[in-house]
Amino acid sequence: MVLSELRSAIERLPGPLPNYNLLHAILLILTLEKGPCGRKRLSSMISLGEGSARSLINRLRDLKWVDCGKEGCFLTPLGREKVEELRKCLLGPIKVSLMELFRGDVYLTLVRCVNYLNTLDLRDEAVRFGGRGALIFVVRDGIIFPETGEDLSLYAPNDRKLLESLGASDGDLIIIGLSEDPHISRISSLGASLLAIQGPRK
Repeated sequence: MVLSELRSAIERLPGPLPNYNLLHAILLILTLEKGPCGRKRLSSMISLGEGSARSLINRLRDLKWVDCGKEGCFLTPLGREKVEELRKCLLGPIKVSLMELFRGDVYLTLVRCVNYLNTLDLRDEAVRFGGRGALIFVVRDGIIFPETGEDLSLYAPNDRKLLESLGASDGDLIIIGLSEDPHISRISSLGASLLAIQGPRK
């Protein structure tokens, strides 16, 4: 799987631990999914210093997932295959404008390959990446609060309609990163989603 391949590649590096992690690598390839991007802009978008971003890019070039040219860095055909594989498990992070759950723009991620559903741990993971927490919903004959089994329509009918438009299936998770800073909302939503897919480290 893409996540285990990336994690193994990053952790096998000799020398001191790098300043980047799996989340940065995922953000990088998802950013390049939209098209080529220069190194400086890329480092800003994935919240890494230019030196660390360069090191991560080189690692992904070693894997032959990414290459760079005059137009910037871009996904190779193999890299596009890996992103397509990843997209089978998650959609997003997607920017949405909520009206009831949270006023303003936030990011959410739809998780399709759910292997871990400890909502407390998932919220803690969102906090670890700078968010105030996360709103987590299970799709199960509706969009449900996992702790209570109540449908979101009881509290936020308009936001429920917005989330319904994602086309989620039963068993999927919707994770919304809570932060007034959209960039942190994006990172915290994705970070919690990766935990939901992989489960806790052993």
